[in-house]
Amino acid sequence: MQNRPTLKTIGKLAGLSHVAVSKALRDAPDISAATKERVRKIAEEVGYTPNVAARNLYLRRSSTIGMVVPAMGEHTAYDLIFNEISAAAADLEFCVMLGSSHRSPQLEKRHCSMMVGNQVGAIIVAPCTSDVSHIKAICGSIPVIFIGGKTDPGEPCALLCDYHTSGTLAVEHLAGLGHRDIALLTYEPENRTILQKETGYTQAMEQRGLIPRILRFGCAANTMQAGMEAVETLLAEGALPTALWCASDYMAIGAMHALRLRGLSVPGDVSVMGHDDLYSSLYPDIGLTTLHTPMAELGKAAVQLSIALMERDSQVQTQQIFRPTLVVRETTGPVRP
Repeated sequence: MQNRPTLKTIGKLAGLSHVAVSKALRDAPDISAATKERVRKIAEEVGYTPNVAARNLYLRRSSTIGMVVPAMGEHTAYDLIFNEISAAAADLEFCVMLGSSHRSPQLEKRHCSMMVGNQVGAIIVAPCTSDVSHIKAICGSIPVIFIGGKTDPGEPCALLCDYHTSGTLAVEHLAGLGHRDIALLTYEPENRTILQKETGYTQAMEQRGLIPRILRFGCAANTMQAGMEAVETLLAEGALPTALWCASDYMAIGAMHALRLRGLSVPGDVSVMGHDDLYSSLYPDIGLTTLHTPMAELGKAAVQLSIALMERDSQVQTQQIFRPTLVVRETTGPVRP
């Protein structure tokens, strides 16, 4: 088997020491541009790839970031945020070790424990509950960055989503179209994300002299079914509002499906809004009005914060808040006279 080319291999061909070769490949300022170009060309010709493990041992740091999420799949927001984190990490020559807890705190603990054992430099966690004490206890001195809406605002190292603002924006949009009977559909389990949406919605309704109507159906594992069940219940009770704001896009899609099965039009008979703006590319024909969550920005910020904490940057901002924005499409319209 042919030996893997090393810095010494390149140095012998270039007539340089392996130290000079290393500095040239790292774009060090004390190496001339011509030498850097010559070294890079030789490295490419011999098929040199950096020994990341050796480099990290020398620098006394890890090039791996851990990430633990409640679930993966097209029906969750975590596919998108993992893709963003993975791409942002790769740009900085870091890799990401992923674990899915399947919404189980016990499995969440196991993933964190294994990642600590594998000596990751930091762990990004989208916790499945608002209680993260078990995660912090297991991770010890490893930096942990909590992301998403379930995280307590008092957590010192967190990238938070402001879902309270979501409720304000949803009611503001629908009330601006003339709707006064606006219901919010949410699902179990109760967590900080759901409570923020409910509180923001309730306050926005009451500020306008409107009566809040919050209905919880189904669970986070199947929000599309929850949306269908909620509409069927409202129809059976003769209590269908003129507008529905759903806690997720998939819940909104389920609600619209149930309405159309009963011969009702969207937005003609009922306006429907979702939350997240994750699936417009998968379902472009639906034209769902929704609230966009800045997952791409959050993912990039998570990687930057992870690396800053690994490098012990005392100037880094360890808590940031990401706010949703309204995206108006075709599923909301003026209330019918």
